[in-house]
Amino acid sequence: MHEEATPGDGPTAPFILRPLEPFDPAALPCREFLLGKHYQRRVVSGTVAPGGTGKSSKVMSEGISMATARDLLDEQPRERLRVWLHNGEDNMDELRRRLAGNCQHHGIPLEELRGWFFMTSGNEVPLRVAQSFNQVRMQTDNRLIKCIAEQIGDNKIDVAIFDPLVTLHGVPENDSGKMDAVVRIFANIADAQNCAIDLSHHCRKPPPGAASNDYDIDDMRGAKAISDAMRAVRILNFMSSKEAEAAGLLDIERQSYFRVDRGKANYSGPSKVATWRRFFNVDLPNGDAVGIVLPWQFPGQEGAPPSPEKLETERKAEHVFLEILRRLTLAGRFVGERGPYNAPHVFAKEREAKIAKVGKAALSAAMVRLFDKGKIRIEDYVMANRHPGVRIVEA
Repeated sequence: MHEEATPGDGPTAPFILRPLEPFDPAALPCREFLLGKHYQRRVVSGTVAPGGTGKSSKVMSEGISMATARDLLDEQPRERLRVWLHNGEDNMDELRRRLAGNCQHHGIPLEELRGWFFMTSGNEVPLRVAQSFNQVRMQTDNRLIKCIAEQIGDNKIDVAIFDPLVTLHGVPENDSGKMDAVVRIFANIADAQNCAIDLSHHCRKPPPGAASNDYDIDDMRGAKAISDAMRAVRILNFMSSKEAEAAGLLDIERQSYFRVDRGKANYSGPSKVATWRRFFNVDLPNGDAVGIVLPWQFPGQEGAPPSPEKLETERKAEHVFLEILRRLTLAGRFVGERGPYNAPHVFAKEREAKIAKVGKAALSAAMVRLFDKGKIRIEDYVMANRHPGVRIVEA
């Protein structure tokens, strides 16, 4: 004989689905962005870049900025924050050199960082939260994960930066399920400890012979699940040759400048203006030199004044334009604004332009400025075939 079931018998339901209750949108808590629109409490973000672009130097500068509440990169931290920077690739001596270089350049006493900036190296403190021993099984180091969370909580860490992601696990990067689980380990820590976590990651290498285009979020190394598990992702790209020319820089100088692109921003709209950074070498008292990252504005960007380099490049292009125009005019060769005898197209092939390394784009911009300044003008003339034509002449 079966006993009649009574309310409360059996296991409790794992959750109860309830109807929506009206709420006041004005009372919702605001998202807590701690620096710019990247570091946000209770979520994981990603910083992605090809090797050597400057992501480790960038996150170091940002960490110091947040720990001191100083505006070091044209971004003012909203408050003074406790920061933990873990670098899994470099030893502690190298990390201290970078730290010292930043503090020396910005005039920050190292004592000011005591209790606010925490730094560990993977050489001394390896953090490998998960391992994969076969194609199916993944083992997480729950003791280590608990220790990471407790250290963040005990030290009241507001921002934890782990650089790079590959040193934090032993899982195949192309395994979507396992990599999603790895990133979500840190997402759970961020949520539980009310801190922002940033994971640095690498781009995949382009195939041999591929054009050197900008990297985007699809170029992130490994499974797409990595970026899917992150709330915001930014991509670092070296300055291109075309951008260097527009900025008035030599092509050899462009790898000292990089652009920060927002590859993914689930909680905010895309940035309309690129953010630029540049490397600057600092000589340390021990005789070493170390590169640090500084803010930089692209000439003409949002009202930024042209750089001295750009002004000199423009002056040189205008000088070359006028020099070639005078020589060709004396030789009876005429050019116009457009068509097969377009002046920039013709002038770029002449020896003066090649010696000065002034290309067609720079000569086109120089022609516009020279017209605006009244130094050249359009003149009607009769061509050799007795047809009317127009040509550019010096005013």
